[in-house]
Amino acid sequence: MRRYVFFFSVLLLFSVSWGFDSKNKTRKEPLSKVNTLSTSTPSGHLGTPANESSLRLGLRATSYENQFAKMDVLQLKLNYNLKYFVNQSIYLKLNPIARLHSGHVQSVDGAESLDNRLSIQHAAAYYQWMKESYVAAGIFDQYDVFSMLLVDDTMAFMGGQAKQSVANGPWTFGVQGQTVIPNSRSAITDQNQKESTPMLNSVGLTSNWEINDKNVVQAKANYFKFSNLPLSISTASVIAGNTSADSRVSDTERAFKYEYQGLDADIFFKRRVYKAAYLLGNGSFLENQGAPKGLNQAYRVGGGAGYTILPNHDIEIAGYTYRIESDATVGAYANTDYFATNHMGHEFIASWKNVKQNYRVTFYFSDAKLVVENPAQSDEKMYFLRFEVLNVSI
Repeated sequence: MRRYVFFFSVLLLFSVSWGFDSKNKTRKEPLSKVNTLSTSTPSGHLGTPANESSLRLGLRATSYENQFAKMDVLQLKLNYNLKYFVNQSIYLKLNPIARLHSGHVQSVDGAESLDNRLSIQHAAAYYQWMKESYVAAGIFDQYDVFSMLLVDDTMAFMGGQAKQSVANGPWTFGVQGQTVIPNSRSAITDQNQKESTPMLNSVGLTSNWEINDKNVVQAKANYFKFSNLPLSISTASVIAGNTSADSRVSDTERAFKYEYQGLDADIFFKRRVYKAAYLLGNGSFLENQGAPKGLNQAYRVGGGAGYTILPNHDIEIAGYTYRIESDATVGAYANTDYFATNHMGHEFIASWKNVKQNYRVTFYFSDAKLVVENPAQSDEKMYFLRFEVLNVSI
């Protein structure tokens, strides 16, 4: 546990050291900020804060290939964000997402398919007594809590959250915790025996320093524990790279060999180093204490640079390397951009953003190899080109 405290202390010191700016002691809000919890009102006004709503549109062309499947798919994604204030202390957050797909899919067993779906990424009620301090109940986007190593960006679990924050100028420090029910579906195979409700519990620290969208440091570290995960999840997770228990449950079902609990930490920064140039980077680390060394860790680290052309155009280029061992996280919930677990590889990201007109074009490439041989997995490659219209106010 001491090394976890030390690890987050390093993140915190990094945040503070990068965050200190003696020439600028005022905070400027970024031009485009998603899911802000700001409840500021006009001077002298004590009424209900203004509601916030925005729409995000994305069009993504993806080419994906491995030993078992090949896909060339076009996806249209509509992302609606609503923050509705009942009064100064109570508000609702809603984030439904529609994903529509069209394209060509090939697979060895014919199991791959294109699913058009409407999902709820976030839907919760909050009671807030000060900025960034609240208790809440509902459905929560797990990407807001954990790093991209632990969960996929589509994971939204039902439960409760609480957070207490302390702010000092542009710096905010917080303590957060949650109890949620991971999504799953399972059948009752024995009339006298039902599986227990699955749970994900976590507690952690957050640190955020922000002057504007080019001078920001965000760090978070959480201790997590999955429990009572059903056979449907363990079976899917074994296919996704997790280690199966030595004895089979049945011909088609597999149980976990290890528990999944440990540390998840993440730090992200952007820092302007010249009038038009800035640096950016991200580091994530994950360790599952329930599995042995060599199977239980994951990391992603890298960075790049950005350059502002004229006042309204940002160009960014970045590269990252990652390694996700077989039992670092639950395979069924793991990030599909990194092909669940048991993969290591590199990714390259290049983007151009028109700040004034609020749209962005991104090119992405990832090439991954297996960490250890697994007959259910293979090496992977993925490319995509994405056009996004960002947070249009409605």
